[in-house]
Amino acid sequence: MLINSFEDLLLAAAMQTVPQRLLIAFAQAEAEPDAAPGATPRTTLVPVMCVDKQVGELDTFAHLVEESQAMGQRWDVMLISTLSGQDGVLPDPQRTEAALNLMLGQIQQGQMERMLAFDRSGDLLQYH
Repeated sequence: MLINSFEDLLLAAAMQTVPQRLLIAFAQAEAEPDAAPGATPRTTLVPVMCVDKQVGELDTFAHLVEESQAMGQRWDVMLISTLSGQDGVLPDPQRTEAALNLMLGQIQQGQMERMLAFDRSGDLLQYH
């Protein structure tokens, strides 16, 4: 299934044969501090908060943004990955926490190939 929106992602996750937990990281875009003089600095993403959600706990991008705003932390990009359960059971808290920590490390290292990224408006982002 082609994913073009947050709602497409929710639908695709709900259609999986095994239960899915969504791993969500919110990040700030920051200019790379060590850019060469006169060069345009690259932008890096710095995770500022994360959460995991069952597919059924989310309905719209707007509601997730509202929830994130209640945390009081500014963010520019939302990165999302999934974690599959087994035998009809969602991943346990320890496995979920380990997967979130791995995801945060991957973001810090710029290894986001397996994540979808959305801006604050809900637009799907492409990154290189």
